Amino acid sequence: MNDLTINFNEDKEVWNLFVRNSPQSNIFSESNFLDSLNIKYDLTTCYLKNKIVCGAPILYSQDGNVMTTQFPYTQYHGLLLAASEYNNSHSRITNEFKIVNFYIKEILLKYKKICFSNSWRLNDLRPFQWFNYNNHEKGNFLVNLRYTGVLSIDNLKSLNDFLPLIRSVRRQEYKKASASLIFKFSDEVKILDDLHKKTFERQNITRSISEEELLKSITQSALKKGYGKIGVAYLKSQPISAALFLQDKKSAYYLFGANHPNYRNLGSGTFVMINMINDAILNNYSEIDFCGVNSPNRGDFKISFNAEIKPYFICDYK
Repeated sequence: MNDLTINFNEDKEVWNLFVRNSPQSNIFSESNFLDSLNIKYDLTTCYLKNKIVCGAPILYSQDGNVMTTQFPYTQYHGLLLAASEYNNSHSRITNEFKIVNFYIKEILLKYKKICFSNSWRLNDLRPFQWFNYNNHEKGNFLVNLRYTGVLSIDNLKSLNDFLPLIRSVRRQEYKKASASLIFKFSDEVKILDDLHKKTFERQNITRSISEEELLKSITQSALKKGYGKIGVAYLKSQPISAALFLQDKKSAYYLFGANHPNYRNLGSGTFVMINMINDAILNNYSEIDFCGVNSPNRGDFKISFNAEIKPYFICDYK
């Protein structure tokens, strides 16, 4: 493929159009979200003649070095492909392999260390696995398996369609919570931040200043630019549980959830989650990505809402 070229500084509008039409499209790869991280990043694309055929955002850490691990609170910052023009699988797979192989080789001429946190929709990892296949001493990608949970809601019309699908204990918690709690959307970032801090304190974990500022920046940007919502459960006038969902054209993403430790027995976390899922159903989203099911307790909680396990892969070159 002699007509392939690399652009290390893609225009944001051009980039966002490419992302939104990619099979691996996700909110984390769009420039609005990337800007909310308050870091340097490069939008890299590979062109076949005058068309973008693949690309990835390259993220830098606060110290100015290219990230070699998954960036905090950023589910995906990996490779995206253009929609294929081939009708048969064998031609599409072969073509995409050649494109990605070229892209990786060119990218690593500039970035000596790099991390791709790939969407679960990226199925062919062979270009990463086979990089320097016969020259291992030159370096290889470490391909790390992770899991997320994805709930399909495109065939659901209302909450009554959804509730029978979830674990019975969640229905019981929702029914109990509905008798005493009120659900509202909020634009107060402080509510989510305060509850998030309390959640960490209950686990004897102190949030770093950078984690706190990142949560605030991500949430403020999502609310201001219209790609996120905070849902809150109130006990009378007191907020006791909150969650931030992000949205793009087809998916909603459960990014942050937090609960007041003194009211955990009220089922407020389940109450907020079900109301946020209901909002996604009513707004005709196709699916909800729970953004990771990689720890026992939180993973089981997310799966209990009828999410399907989806593997995704973080590819590190160090």
